[in-house]
Amino acid sequence: MRTRRWRMFLLPTILAVVTACGPIEFPHVIRMPREVPPATTVKVPEKHPAPELRLEEIAGYLESGDYRSALELVRTEIGRGTRETSLAEEYVQAVNGVINTAELHQEADQLAKAGELFRLAHEWFPKTEAASQRVDLTSGELMVRIADCADGLMDRGLVAYRGGDLDKAIESWKVIGTFDPWHQESRRALETAEVQRANLEKVRGANSQPVTAEERPTSTLQSVSPPPLHGG
Repeated sequence: MRTRRWRMFLLPTILAVVTACGPIEFPHVIRMPREVPPATTVKVPEKHPAPELRLEEIAGYLESGDYRSALELVRTEIGRGTRETSLAEEYVQAVNGVINTAELHQEADQLAKAGELFRLAHEWFPKTEAASQRVDLTSGELMVRIADCADGLMDRGLVAYRGGDLDKAIESWKVIGTFDPWHQESRRALETAEVQRANLEKVRGANSQPVTAEERPTSTLQSVSPPPLHGG
């Protein structure tokens, strides 16, 4: 009973004290805003316009008769992604121009130039059937022309060799490798002639005098059989 009376007395006292002190303020919790990660910027690659075909430049080469430059430019454009069919007309005209120029060199006995151009036409022969059928020579016929030029230079070198002119023989056989590097007979003949020329240089150095064709010792040139004739 006493406890109950005590509580009844204490409660009004507490309320009076609280009223006198004013409202109780509870600490305000400040909530910081959540940090939002910056948005990822996706870089879109710049679109570069497709390079324009250099048709006018190709046409200029064709018109001036510079078929080799025209063919090289056509091949450059194809290498950049241009479809061969888009340049079929210019391609065929350039290849045929190179072949015709090679034939003129061959008729003039300029075999090194002819062989080089025949090789160029063979390496850059059109791949599409529609274009390849319009070329004046087939790929196989071009290989025959290349072999003809190599044989002609081989024979020319043999004539010079048998006449005692090693330098001219070496020059003729060496140029074959620029357009027909698989020509075995010219390679063997070239190796033999270069060894003999080196031996002659040693003789000249020992004598301290130039050695003419008539003065060359038989042991270094005349006793050595010349390379076999191509095709013989």
